[in-house]
Amino acid sequence: MQSAALLKRVDELPRLPKAISELLEAVNNENSSVKSISSKVAQDTLISARVLRLANSAHFGRSREVGSIDEAVIRLGMQTLRTLVIASAVVGAIPKVDGIDLAYFWGKTFEISLYAQELAKRCNVPADEAFTCGILHNIGDLLIATVEPSLAAQIRAAAEQGGDTQELETKLLGFDSPSVGALLAKNWKFTPSLVAGIEYQRNPIAAEPQSKLAILMYLSHHIYTHWDDERGEEPFTAWLAGLINNAGIIKMDMSGLTGKLEELRGKGMEIGKQLA
Repeated sequence: MQSAALLKRVDELPRLPKAISELLEAVNNENSSVKSISSKVAQDTLISARVLRLANSAHFGRSREVGSIDEAVIRLGMQTLRTLVIASAVVGAIPKVDGIDLAYFWGKTFEISLYAQELAKRCNVPADEAFTCGILHNIGDLLIATVEPSLAAQIRAAAEQGGDTQELETKLLGFDSPSVGALLAKNWKFTPSLVAGIEYQRNPIAAEPQSKLAILMYLSHHIYTHWDDERGEEPFTAWLAGLINNAGIIKMDMSGLTGKLEELRGKGMEIGKQLA
């Protein structure tokens, strides 16, 4: 449930420009044609540029660079285009924020999104929805920094010294980053399942009904944050298996997962540098 403190500040959340809102509605509509979406994307030069940069990135790109939205559709397919349009729109909707390195912020965001996308493929969750949830999962950090820059700076500084981010946000603001991010996603008309994935990402067990997206966000964030931790003699594969088992997903295909994550590592950071 959203706190009263957060609900009082709903009007301070950024609104999507009408053109971007219509574009998101189009890409989320299963009945939209490739031609109609390509046409809408092409009408916004900034979105077009970001989509093409993503299409040619290390993760999505191939041997030959694409130079148009139509080419991107042919190469990537409709589902991936939807994902890239949503990512590009979200990146463009939030202004620069003092005190936050956006290249790092979006790099970390895309890194976690790529991990979530890979995990989703292994537990019967739509991979594109997991990626989109990843793109939005920490948008609350930027919103807090926008509406409460001084308090956001205090929270970041305290967290760097080992403070509990959740506790700090709740104490100083009356709400936390996932709550405000979930509210924004709801205002932007994303699906209830995606909103729940954002809201319960720090405590998936609290979601009712169960939110697999929240579990994937929790797992992906932990993989990113604790990748280089000292584990003694425990191999990364065993640590990862334990993390997944403890998160509440009963069935996940673990075959080749560690190698795939190692292959993905760093690609999100590169995407963030290209888009920021």
